[in-house]
Amino acid sequence: MGKRISASILLYFIFSIASAQEISPYGKFLKDSVMVGEEVQYSLSVKYPLDWQVVFPDSTYNFEPFEYYGKTFFPTRTDSTHAFDSAVYTLSSFEVDLVQKLQAPIYLLNGNDSTIILANPDSVFLRELVTVMPDSLKFKENLTYQAVNYAFNYPYLMIGLGILLTLFIGAFFLFGNAIRKKIKLHRMRRAYEKFSLEFERGIIKIKQSETNAQLIEKILVTWKKYMEKLEDRPFTKYTSKEILKVGFEKELKTVLQTIDRSIYGTIGDEEMHKNFEALEDFTLERYQTKTKEVKHG
Repeated sequence: MGKRISASILLYFIFSIASAQEISPYGKFLKDSVMVGEEVQYSLSVKYPLDWQVVFPDSTYNFEPFEYYGKTFFPTRTDSTHAFDSAVYTLSSFEVDLVQKLQAPIYLLNGNDSTIILANPDSVFLRELVTVMPDSLKFKENLTYQAVNYAFNYPYLMIGLGILLTLFIGAFFLFGNAIRKKIKLHRMRRAYEKFSLEFERGIIKIKQSETNAQLIEKILVTWKKYMEKLEDRPFTKYTSKEILKVGFEKELKTVLQTIDRSIYGTIGDEEMHKNFEALEDFTLERYQTKTKEVKHG
C-alpha cells in the first residue's frame, strides 16, 4: 500500500514538471513606468494543449506589491492542438520602491489538484515627482487677510430661541397679571386723553353757540361713546332716563335733563357749556375710579 502511494506522488511530480516544461505563461506590464497610486495594466497570457484545463488568478490572489482593481478576460482561441487564453489586469501600487516586480501564476488543473506555473517576472519603474530634496525648506509668508464665510450655527440658534421662549413663558406666569394691568391702564389713558381733547373742543364750540341743538347733540354723542367703552355698557343706546337708572341719577339728573330740553324742547340755555363742563368733571371722576379698580383688582 505504501509503495502505491509513493508511486502516485512520484507520477504527480513528474507530470507537474513535464507540464511546466510544455507551457510558459507570459506576463508583461503595458507601461514602463507609473506614479504612486496610478493604475497600470498587466497582461497575462498562456498557450496550452487542448485537453488541459487552465485557470487564471482572480481578485482573491495577492498581487503584492500591487493592489487589484479589475480584470478583462478575452475569449479562448484554439487551433487543432492548442488553446490560447489571455487577460489584462488593472493594478496600482502605493509602495515607494523605484522598481516593482510581479510574477503572476496560472493554475493547471489535475483532477482535484492543481499545479501552479509562474509566468516570467516583469517590472515597472516608479516615476518620482520630487527628484531632489532640498537641505532646508523656505516658507513664504502671506499676511494678506482672506475673508472666510462662516457657516451659520443652527443648533446654537435653536438653543437660544428655546432659552428665550422659556424665559418669556416664565416671565408671563410671574408677571403676566402686572403686565396686563399696565397694558390696560395705558389703553385707558390713551382713550381718555383722546376723548378729553375732542370734548374740550366741543365745549369751546358750544360757548360760541349755546343754543345750537345739533352741535349740543353731537357733543353728547361723543360723551356717550367714551362712556360706553369706560363703563362697558351700551350708553349710545341709552336715553337720558336709562342712564340715570344705572346709578348716576344724583350726579347727572339735572345736567342731562337740561341738555335734553335744549335738544328736543328747543328751550335754550345761555350757559349750556356749564352742563358739559359738569359732564367733563363727572367723566374724569369715573375714569379715575376705573383706573383704581384696575390697579387694585
